[in-house]
Amino acid sequence: MPTPKRQSKQAISRIGSTKRRRSSIERVQIDRALTEPVIVIPSPVFEKKNAEQLVFDKPTAIPRLPVSWYCPAIDRAAPPKRSIVRLLTREEEVVLFHQYNFARMKLQSLQDKISKSKAPKDTDIDALIRWHEVSLECRDHIVECNLALVLAMAKRSWATGEYADLVAEGNVALLRAIDRFNCELGFKFSTYACRALTTAFNRFGRKQMKHKDNVPFEYDPGREPIYTNHDDGIVSDEYVQAIREALRSEDAQLTEVEKDVLRYRFGLFAGQNPPKLTLAKAGTMLGISKERVRQVQIRALLKIRQVLELSLPLDLLAG
Repeated sequence: MPTPKRQSKQAISRIGSTKRRRSSIERVQIDRALTEPVIVIPSPVFEKKNAEQLVFDKPTAIPRLPVSWYCPAIDRAAPPKRSIVRLLTREEEVVLFHQYNFARMKLQSLQDKISKSKAPKDTDIDALIRWHEVSLECRDHIVECNLALVLAMAKRSWATGEYADLVAEGNVALLRAIDRFNCELGFKFSTYACRALTTAFNRFGRKQMKHKDNVPFEYDPGREPIYTNHDDGIVSDEYVQAIREALRSEDAQLTEVEKDVLRYRFGLFAGQNPPKLTLAKAGTMLGISKERVRQVQIRALLKIRQVLELSLPLDLLAG
């Protein structure tokens, strides 16, 4: 099993099911790993018996490139040198995305297992931290190789506003594209990412134009802003139906535990006027602690938000 650089010595030590005290750093890592929404892009390689060996035991390592040149706050006139920036080849992309999604698959399985357990084993907690760190290492590697693509697309965008804000919007879109990219389809990631970045920049530009329409003057402390939108807070049945469809479909990849938590906490799958239970009561119904319910709820809502951001119009998401 791979060992990421950021992994602590306590997290990689193998122990039995005996409980031990966790450091504050480990507790933060565990909470992040349990609450992070995980969407896995499957691959036929993952179904083989020696899947982990096939995915991680590669003859040649993919080098990490320096990112000292990266400074989005400065609108550079010239692009960075090719000697320090290059896109991944198709073969390198397949390797990294297989590793990333395999680690995410393991992480998702452990999240579900630990969420169902009243007293999770230390070995499961250690594996959770380990696979979470492996997935972060793979994602960071892919991001570092595509930072120049974000800067190049930001320069071509028609959207107005601060250049650094536009790049930040592109970086968020890049992370989402990494989660959704399917390397089994035969396309390069840069092709998929360019479309995702264009969509994000267009959304950013429309948001900036909407802001200018709402506040059509320079800032004046002695004057209240004039808002022209009088339909705030009105959500049509179309949007409500879209939210319900996202919950009932497989797009969000909600586990059974996540669905049960949402049902008890928000009554999403019940009849009219369903009861909304507290964290403690929902935990009692599911046989887990209220802290575990909180972690599962955060993870499930983030998954749903990611799905909705891909399907709902800008006006609803921007508020």
